[in-house]
Amino acid sequence: MTYNTPKSSNYFEKTLKEINDEIYNNIENNLKPHLEDTGKFLETIAKNPILQTIYPWIGLQWLMYILGEVDHQQIEETVEKLRKQYPTENPEQLANRIIQQQGIEAAKIGIFTNLIPPFALFLLGLEFSAITKLQVEMIYQLAAAYNLTLETPLRRGENFALYNLSLGGGMLKTSLTMVEIIPGIGPIVGACSDAILLYGLGYATTWLYENSQST
Repeated sequence: MTYNTPKSSNYFEKTLKEINDEIYNNIENNLKPHLEDTGKFLETIAKNPILQTIYPWIGLQWLMYILGEVDHQQIEETVEKLRKQYPTENPEQLANRIIQQQGIEAAKIGIFTNLIPPFALFLLGLEFSAITKLQVEMIYQLAAAYNLTLETPLRRGENFALYNLSLGGGMLKTSLTMVEIIPGIGPIVGACSDAILLYGLGYATTWLYENSQST
């Protein structure tokens, strides 16, 4: 996997590699045999009638994303548009485009939610929910880019494992939270930390799909 980051961004590149190495190795060595069963269990939770009824009213959309509840048709349409736009590109190249697009969107969220430092702490919930949506949609988009079936328990299990293991990268975000409320540099730090989360998760996901025999 080639990292599309500037040569001068050594710290950024090193951080990405550490995040995706940790995520991929944990899934490949420890979790892979259990992903399908995990996906079936998560589907049972997500389809619970009570949760389906209350989640829109109590702000649990982020939880539904973590459980793997996404619009599969919309995901496939998004990736198909990308294929038509770049018909000569292989799955790895399309995956890079998806990661870059989601990384840019994450950076925009980081700038917006940290634009006015006094309110940055109050917008943490909004930022978390928006970034979670981007992360989960990216995982499914990458699966679609590699022509994998989206509506399977295995995809749901992979999503859950990838998302939760990416919280190791989220420790970087947590450690920078107070820095993000400093006037002047807050939006820049917020944008960079959110983008790193997306890039690290994206490359780890791509490694998983390139090196596994998932269907």
